[in-house]
Amino acid sequence: MEPGELERLNEHHDVSAFDAGPTDTEGQAAWLRDRAISNDARGNTRVFVTPYAGTKRVGGFFGIAPGSVIHQGLPRRLRPHGTPPIIPAWFIARLAVDVPLQGRGVGRDLMLAALSRIVKLHQDGGGALVVVDAASDKAQRLYAGHRFVPLTQTNPEARTTRMVAPMADVIELLREP
Repeated sequence: MEPGELERLNEHHDVSAFDAGPTDTEGQAAWLRDRAISNDARGNTRVFVTPYAGTKRVGGFFGIAPGSVIHQGLPRRLRPHGTPPIIPAWFIARLAVDVPLQGRGVGRDLMLAALSRIVKLHQDGGGALVVVDAASDKAQRLYAGHRFVPLTQTNPEARTTRMVAPMADVIELLREP
């Protein structure tokens, strides 16, 4: 099975069989099944899916949302002199790939699609950072390989690592061939 084109999640998509695998410690699959449609409808998170080609069965998804970050705990290069205490940001709120598509670059493609949408939003609405909560070592390696850095202060109770990238780095990343 191959992933299809990226679409905005709607009630016609089949999310019932989506399984993000054993490393899904943050409940990405359950969130997709139970909360994604309502979160999108309320405007909290915009959810995009890649159904399997020729079907409505979801093979991968991501969510994006606006937010902010408190500048304390950011690496020094992300909070130059004059940085306000609260920095506007865009979040890759969720991202997961169905088990049959894992290991085939679909997660990377979804991340780049999310970043592309965020850059378009940034052009009209600002935002200095892109933030993600990487829920596994594999996710941390993916984001680290695309200019994200872990925050210096993380929540020891969380099973995720919050990572950030400045918008300028994201824009440059997307310009690379």
